[in-house]
Amino acid sequence: MDTLLAGWTQCGDLLQDRWNSLLDTVGEDSWRLWVVGSTLVIFIVYWLYAGIFTLMDITNRPRFLRKYKIQPGQNEPVDLAKLWHAVKVVLFNLTVVNFLVSWLVYEFVYKTENSQDIRVLPTFKRSLRDLAVFVVLEEIMFYYAHRLLHHRSVYKYVHKKHHEWTAPIAAITLYAHPVEHVLANLLPVATSIAILGTHVALAYVIFGLAIINSMSDHTGYSFPWSAGSVRFHDYHHAKFNYNYGVLGLLDKLHGTYRAPAEQKGPSQRIRRAKKNAK
Repeated sequence: MDTLLAGWTQCGDLLQDRWNSLLDTVGEDSWRLWVVGSTLVIFIVYWLYAGIFTLMDITNRPRFLRKYKIQPGQNEPVDLAKLWHAVKVVLFNLTVVNFLVSWLVYEFVYKTENSQDIRVLPTFKRSLRDLAVFVVLEEIMFYYAHRLLHHRSVYKYVHKKHHEWTAPIAAITLYAHPVEHVLANLLPVATSIAILGTHVALAYVIFGLAIINSMSDHTGYSFPWSAGSVRFHDYHHAKFNYNYGVLGLLDKLHGTYRAPAEQKGPSQRIRRAKKNAK
């Protein structure tokens, strides 16, 4: 036990030293860290992750991974003109919209509530607490924002854009109307961090994990190591009216949950059609 505690202490000291070195380089200006830093972290993580899968979607390689496609035959290969159109929308959301929303939230909350003792990293216990509570808060806000976007009075004007991709790929994760991007993607995350008073360094980690999780759900691949949320969300793109959340807890509560075993993908429908045609 003492060895484990010593290991955590050394790890914490190392992270604190690295954080101090970063601040010595970029400065301690909270606006720069929260607004510019957050925008850059999200942009870099997004395109590093999207780049890998986009190459796979364009080249259809490596071949041995194609068997993990959830909707085989879709986007094989991806339509480059359609992809480029989506990429331009994503770039706008990742730069202009992210920057402006980050700035606005900073001025209203982060500037006073989340910027004390910027040089001092949160403890391991505090970090775990923030991460755990964040998952719950973000799930609640995202679920109801997502349900709102599917309301008939709103859907065709805003959320329909994202659902143009019934077989999603990683690069289109943030292909959305700016209103949707703010309401469903940015505010649940930003508000959760504001409520928790999360340190900016931990916020970077949360941003990275949140974007990777969301992109994994849009890759169109379900690997042996993938979380259940991948097929869960892919089914939402295929059917629209189920699986609005991330964890599925609120979907179960409201009767909008469909488990992977209940989901009938395109390949299953094709096999049934062929069987019935015989």
